[in-house]
Amino acid sequence: MCNPFKKNKKEDVVLNKFKKQLESKGLLIDSIDEEGLIHINAEESDLKVSLENVRRNYERDSDDSHITDLVDVVISHLSKKEDWGNINDKVIIQFFPNDFEFDNIVHEKVTNEFSKVFALNLNNGFSFITTDDLSDWKINFEELKKQADVNLEILLDKAKIEFEDIDNHKLGMINIEEIALKSSCLFSLKIKDLVQNTIGFPFYAVIPVRDFCYIFAEEDFEYFSQRLGSVVLDEYNGSGYPITTEILKFSEMGVKAIGKY
Repeated sequence: MCNPFKKNKKEDVVLNKFKKQLESKGLLIDSIDEEGLIHINAEESDLKVSLENVRRNYERDSDDSHITDLVDVVISHLSKKEDWGNINDKVIIQFFPNDFEFDNIVHEKVTNEFSKVFALNLNNGFSFITTDDLSDWKINFEELKKQADVNLEILLDKAKIEFEDIDNHKLGMINIEEIALKSSCLFSLKIKDLVQNTIGFPFYAVIPVRDFCYIFAEEDFEYFSQRLGSVVLDEYNGSGYPITTEILKFSEMGVKAIGKY
């Protein structure tokens, strides 16, 4: 039988670090399947973990925090057995391209390129919410969406928009302590209140990755849409957590893609 931890020509640094950190938390890797997914059996759950995104980010900047964050997500998943009333304030949204393997993860399509994914923000990591979780909590999808909206409104109260003046055109950037939730802020029902006195509403945005977004006014669409392409593509291609290269319009009608790089 093949030993998944046996050193090959090139040591799998990320896997070894992930394994070591898991063991420090009292968890073991049960197996690694043919697709490279890591299986962790704990508390009657078979957790399937992919290191693909972490490897990309680690290769980019050699930062162990990417591995630690993933371990935190695993630990967080094991904390989801709490009652809904004790955990509902942790519900948040993240975004993934539509070619992501959602399986039974609760999600909602936004555009042809990406979807909202509902998750819990626990221990500085995100744990996906599944249809099984909804059954355990005895709630439906609409209740989950309403709670996410409430939590996004609270999140938006902590956010600020900083503007850079470029040739008399305002380019906005979300500033929030939890940087992985920057793009999430834009999907709050209260985003109109935050922007209407600065760039106005409707407005446009690009969110190539979850911790990076630009916003700009309708009147500046032609100016910025012609200048942001290279930045958007660099961010999208260089991150382990890409979302979309689309230009998004936020209006009373919701969110709509009006083009892509």
